[in-house]
Amino acid sequence: MIAVLVFAFSAMSADAALAQGKVAILMPGSAGAVPNDFLVRNKDHIGGKGVSTVITTSSSEAASISQAEAAKGRKVVLVGMSRGAIDVAAALAAGAKVNGLVIVSGMYREAQARLGSPGLLPRTLLIHNKYDTCKFTLPEFANEFAAWSGGRASVRWVNVQGPEVPRVCGPMGAHGFYRQDGGAVAAINGFIRSR
Repeated sequence: MIAVLVFAFSAMSADAALAQGKVAILMPGSAGAVPNDFLVRNKDHIGGKGVSTVITTSSSEAASISQAEAAKGRKVVLVGMSRGAIDVAAALAAGAKVNGLVIVSGMYREAQARLGSPGLLPRTLLIHNKYDTCKFTLPEFANEFAAWSGGRASVRWVNVQGPEVPRVCGPMGAHGFYRQDGGAVAAINGFIRSR
């Protein structure tokens, strides 16, 4: 099932918001566009004035949206969470037109394999928590991806601790910032503003 949701962050309608500014395309983790997902639960805080957000679980949809928005002169940033890193990589491989990429607690090795070459990467920010113990998103994988990128990607560490959770790859543990999302959201927003 493909989920596409549009959110505008101001008093204007979604159509009016899409008619100006920037667009952030959010690609959630493996559970999809569910309320617990880091990007979905923070959708009202990502972006800001003049930024519209679209949530999708489809790489082809993300590529299509980015191409349409770029053709209208809008700046586009892709944001992938966890498994969403693979989806944003697939969107780039499918011809997404973007001004920047953010990967949060990403499956970097799988994204790297999907890209094949760092040449497809735009300016990229990796946001990671050093306490993440998910075997697919270990902190050293972020450093490896940044090194592989040839200078296109940098790592921003947002380290928060919380209680142990049974599902270390889920949205409620260090992998998902223990619901202490402020630092990671601020890093995303700063990057979007810079693009």
